[in-house]
Amino acid sequence: MTEKSAGASYDHNDPSLRTGPDGLTIWALQKMADEKRLDELEDLFKNGLRMNALPVGYAAGAAARVFDVDNKPIAEALSHLTGKNWRGKVFFTSNDKSVSEGRNRIRESLLRAQSPIVPMAKFVTRLLDSHPLAPGVTGNVVILNYADLRTRPYVQERALTMVPVYDVQVAVRGQYGPVFIGKTWLGKYDKQGEFTTSHPDRIIAWYFLDFNDDAIREQRKNHWDGSDEELLDPIPHVDN
Repeated sequence: MTEKSAGASYDHNDPSLRTGPDGLTIWALQKMADEKRLDELEDLFKNGLRMNALPVGYAAGAAARVFDVDNKPIAEALSHLTGKNWRGKVFFTSNDKSVSEGRNRIRESLLRAQSPIVPMAKFVTRLLDSHPLAPGVTGNVVILNYADLRTRPYVQERALTMVPVYDVQVAVRGQYGPVFIGKTWLGKYDKQGEFTTSHPDRIIAWYFLDFNDDAIREQRKNHWDGSDEELLDPIPHVDN
């Protein structure tokens, strides 16, 4: 495997990031989280890659809650982002490859089991060299800010506005190409949309994303329940 020199960064389609059949998938990472192999996940998170741009397009997703929340509204809101009704995310294209926005892939109705998966819960995303919530990581980080998440009058979005969350993710090598390992914090946003948390050492969930086509195909083949999905085609563009 060819390693980059210190300070160099990877393209998302760099073949050296594709490890093949024995490599990591989002479902293997989810199993690690469910089995409480958190030291292994932390080690992967701290030793992420340096990427040269934000990911773009649809990502298959898997997630795992890491602690129980006594507050029922908070627990229900978090289930929208970590439970079976969440299928991943979509990142928009942009002129500035380090700043964009996107949506989560979430079931439209909580009352109809076979309602379609739709894009909702808007976020702004940035590629940063570092972040205070991820001290000591070797790679760069992708942050997702949900200060202004509403798109339509979805119940899930109303719930999430009452439970402010923030994501930080890093890329690692995976079976199909780069896989993103993410952490979610609970906190609050100020009027300028800046996030703070009173518990920086306590995350509420791990999540895992894979933007590679083979991962989307595996999700559809082995991790899907027959639900329709409202796809954004073409992927929206952020003109920045």
